[in-house]
Amino acid sequence: MGRSSRRLPLGHSFHITLRCNSRQFLIAKGLRRDVLLAVLAKAQGKVPHRLYAVCLMANHLHLLIKPDDARQLPKLMHWFGWYSAMALNRLSGRCGHFWEARYYATAIAPKDHRRVLNTLRYIHANPKAAGIRKGFYDPYSNYGHYDRLASDGISEWHPSFLQLAPTLEGCSKRYERFCQKYCHHAKGAPKCHWGSRMLKRLVEKGRSSQSRKSRVSPGQQKLPFAFDIRLNQIPEEWHQFAVRFRRANGIRDGDQIFKLW
Repeated sequence: MGRSSRRLPLGHSFHITLRCNSRQFLIAKGLRRDVLLAVLAKAQGKVPHRLYAVCLMANHLHLLIKPDDARQLPKLMHWFGWYSAMALNRLSGRCGHFWEARYYATAIAPKDHRRVLNTLRYIHANPKAAGIRKGFYDPYSNYGHYDRLASDGISEWHPSFLQLAPTLEGCSKRYERFCQKYCHHAKGAPKCHWGSRMLKRLVEKGRSSQSRKSRVSPGQQKLPFAFDIRLNQIPEEWHQFAVRFRRANGIRDGDQIFKLW
C-alpha cells in the first residue's frame, strides 16, 4: 500500500521533524552538528526557502521553513537528507541509512500567528525539555537569533515574531517572556513487549559482532568534497558556517549551564 501524499498548501510554513535511523544518537557530537549547519546553509542555494527556526538534538532535528514554492518541499528535504547522510556517513566511517524513512511535516498557515509562535517556542525549548539546558540558549538552536537579535548566517525572523511589537527590541523582549511561560508536558512511556526486548538484544548482539571495518562500504557514492575522517576535520568553509551560528546562539557568560554533550 502506497503512503499518502503530503499536504503542501502554498504560502504556508512547515514544521519539519527528522530523526536518526532507529532513533540512534548519531548527531550527538558537535562536529556532526556543524556539518548539518553547513548543509542547511548550502540547501538555501538548492531550493529557495526561508529558514525560521532550527534545533539540532542528539538523535533528531527540528526545522521551521517556508519554501518559496511549497511544492518544492519534498525536493528540498530529499536533497538535504541525501547530502547530509552522505557527509555524516563519511565523517563517522559508517554506511547505510542515516535518517528515518520519512520526515514529518506539519503545515502552518501564515495568519495563524499563535500557532507559529507556539511552534517556534516548542522548537527552541527542546534542549530545555530534554534536560540538557536550564535555559533556552543552545549553540545548535537559533533561539539567540530571536532573543539577542544576532545574525547567525542562515536564519530569518518569522513575520509573526515581527508583529509582536513596533520595534525589534520589543519583539525580542515579548518573545523572551513568551518562552519563559513554556511548560513541558512529558510524553508517556512507550509500551514494550517481551518480543520487542528480545529483538532488541538480538540486533545489538549482531551489531557488536561486526568490526568497524566491515561496516564501511567501499562502493559508497562519492561526494563532491573530500576530507580525512582520521583527522576528524570538515572543510574550512563548513567550519566557518558553524562557528558563526554557534557564536550568535551559543551560551555566554551569565547564561545558565546544566549539561553539555
